[in-house]
Amino acid sequence: MSAKVQGGRGARTGRRLAAATGAVLALLLAGCTSIPGAGSVQTGLKDLERVEQASIRYNADGPVAGASQEDIARAFVVAAISPTDDYAVAREFLVPEYAAQWDPSYGVLVDDGSRSYTADGAAAGVMSLSATAKVDADGVLLPVGPGPETELRFEFERVGGEWRISSAPAGIILDSTKFQEIWTPQQLYFVGAGNVLVPETRWYLARSSLATEIVGALLDGPGERMREAVHSGFPAGTALVSSSVPIVDGRARIDLTAELLEAGAPAMAEVRQQLATSLQSVAGVTGFELLVEGTEVRDTPGGASSAPATVSEVSNPAVLTDGRFGTLVSGEFTELSGYAETIAEYEPSAITLALDESAAAVLGPEGATLLDDENSVLIDPRRELLAPAFDRLGFVWTVQATAPQTLQLTARDGTVTSVPAPWLAGRTPVAVRVSPDGARIAALVTSDADSQVLVAAVVRDDEGRPTGTSAEADTVLWAEGTPVDLDWTGQRGVVVLTAEGSTVRVSSCALGQFPSELGAVQGGARVTGGGARSQIRVLGADGALFAAQNSGWQRVDGGIEVLAKRG
Repeated sequence: MSAKVQGGRGARTGRRLAAATGAVLALLLAGCTSIPGAGSVQTGLKDLERVEQASIRYNADGPVAGASQEDIARAFVVAAISPTDDYAVAREFLVPEYAAQWDPSYGVLVDDGSRSYTADGAAAGVMSLSATAKVDADGVLLPVGPGPETELRFEFERVGGEWRISSAPAGIILDSTKFQEIWTPQQLYFVGAGNVLVPETRWYLARSSLATEIVGALLDGPGERMREAVHSGFPAGTALVSSSVPIVDGRARIDLTAELLEAGAPAMAEVRQQLATSLQSVAGVTGFELLVEGTEVRDTPGGASSAPATVSEVSNPAVLTDGRFGTLVSGEFTELSGYAETIAEYEPSAITLALDESAAAVLGPEGATLLDDENSVLIDPRRELLAPAFDRLGFVWTVQATAPQTLQLTARDGTVTSVPAPWLAGRTPVAVRVSPDGARIAALVTSDADSQVLVAAVVRDDEGRPTGTSAEADTVLWAEGTPVDLDWTGQRGVVVLTAEGSTVRVSSCALGQFPSELGAVQGGARVTGGGARSQIRVLGADGALFAAQNSGWQRVDGGIEVLAKRG
């Protein structure tokens, strides 16, 4: 890593990463428990000292006499995992002048562990590695795309007749296996438009101070990409009174400064819900107490009614078959009534249902049509439209493949507006989808000879109307082959189809985590997601419908004309 991770949260986030990398010694092996929104106690692991005693320990070795430059470089990379006495062992591999300058807190680079080394002259060398991901100072993980290997340069000098490093990359390097043993993905929850909880994935070391890390991150607020799309209920300036969140008999004692008292009832309800959902998977935490400078803050009367809601991630597949439109559950087809009875008349190539099934957006030869039980309106007659997207606040998104940098939105009342998506300029997406919570938008595009999924934030006004997207998007997934189709799998993940010849691969990825290969479906053309892998459906050749089973795909039905999406 040649550049320091930049962020907008000041020095505290840099210190947080330094402290996190400094705790690689501790890995909790306990299970997960649930935290109720009101902070009440549930049965769970309470003996955190016992958990710490079960932790994985790592001890670094110092330089060996007579070691070569390559041996010193490789041993230094390994020793840099151990933070004891401010990385004292790792600094033994450095010349004295450089030992005080080297900074391990720049970030974490994750690779596949295959590290080659090439000498570069008499006193330098280059370590080449295949990077798979980078983790920034806030714990946000982004994958590293295919391309040339990452080259890390080391320079050496003799000290007392032994080789020592005079220049080295900053930061920590871990292979993906070790990284996933030591670090754990956690969901931080913020509040999005329509008063719903929106998750952000952050990586932390699995240790007893995890609750402190999570509360501190909630106080810092949403990540840079999502800052305009979601918010936190904590008033500005709210901070922890001390540097930790102690766990007492399973309850996290969250003692905050007096700024918290500036929160009204709705904001306080947001605070409690954010804490409850963000801490629910922390081992040893079964409830929490909220305090201001040592005094417990009681629930605000009526506050629970204004608490942000969670978004349902379970949906049954909907299909058009034999000219009828309905849901398909366990092989049983149930035809939908009302507007659904007329869908076949529009000769649809794509159908998108509103999340509550109150309406549908249908793409046919004439363009995109909005249907409900009372109206049928052609909302976008442009050619080369992609399958419409229907967000939870009632807006239909239509995208022209040849001009995707401007997205068209149609409200249920017929009002049409345009939203800029500068991150799509110059690209040709095959699918653009809005997340179930309405806070993110994803696009599947071509990247050289492969495919990539871009995800941007959706910016909305106080009424929930989209006004734009984030200026840039993150690449959350690279996949081999040409792009075919994309859908969300709940709030936190995507599933994509990509083709290499007649082979269509299925890949999935939870945002901020590592991707998974889900096998192949011959002739796969459309995919729809659900809240879990078992709910993913792929429409294959000749109208065959496939569902995931074990490590492969099972044909569950046939004669399917269109596999609909939801949202």
